[in-house]
Amino acid sequence: MNEMEIDWSDLRIFLAVARDGSLSSAAKTVDQSAATLSRHIVDLERALGAELFSRLPSGYALTAAGRALTSQAETIEQRFLDIAREFSRRNVSAPIRVSAGTWMTWYLARNIEKLGLSDRNIVFSAVEEVQNIGRREALIGIRNRRPSEPGVAARRTKTVAFAPYAHPTAVRKADWIAATVNTPSAIWVRANKRDQIRFEVTQPRSLLDLALAGAGHVVLPCFVGDAHNDLVRTDDVIEQLSHEQWLVVHGDDRKLPEVRATIDRIARLIGSDRAFDSKG
Repeated sequence: MNEMEIDWSDLRIFLAVARDGSLSSAAKTVDQSAATLSRHIVDLERALGAELFSRLPSGYALTAAGRALTSQAETIEQRFLDIAREFSRRNVSAPIRVSAGTWMTWYLARNIEKLGLSDRNIVFSAVEEVQNIGRREALIGIRNRRPSEPGVAARRTKTVAFAPYAHPTAVRKADWIAATVNTPSAIWVRANKRDQIRFEVTQPRSLLDLALAGAGHVVLPCFVGDAHNDLVRTDDVIEQLSHEQWLVVHGDDRKLPEVRATIDRIARLIGSDRAFDSKG
């Protein structure tokens, strides 16, 4: 058995089922579906190479291996609780890592005062790749599609629209600027304007800088392009790039007061901003 295959989330769910005696009762305890709990139990049994429960009509009964694991898991759980209490006593607050793409990170930074997050330690991680919430690569993620992985909670915010923009001096130019990343908007430009691309950038943020300098046309989220008076839309919204936006957090973390408050503030800021409603 490879000890790295054992996930604390699996052990936590194992303890809930062991204590409650059924998936339905344990599901209420941990605020996840019975199907999700079943998958975690199966994953843990596979990792350990042992059957932990007898599946009976009346519920889940611990096997001998399950009873042995219960004692060990409770020891681990108690250690986690001791660590949490010690850090709470010291009033140590871990940073909240918020993962988002370039443009949503730009938007949050631009509206940092409205977010009212000066009372907490926030780390903004601007990456185009989706970070793994389950493995805590980020506490909060902002994504362009609803998550499919188990154990995470999601909240839809607004629909993000995209359109082509240019400085007024570049409107008549045929030049386009492309990013080399594999985001939907970058892929669209490379596929539809290949012969007109004059500049390429490795970081999407440089698209905005070059557009403001009059270097050519770019595709931007409307909440970015419309925020700059020195840019104008050069065509209609590109409907195929429009997408829903989701706030994502691990199911175990969403009830933490500081995480919940941060999510609520981000959702409230985006939800009340008419910039996300602009398609004209």
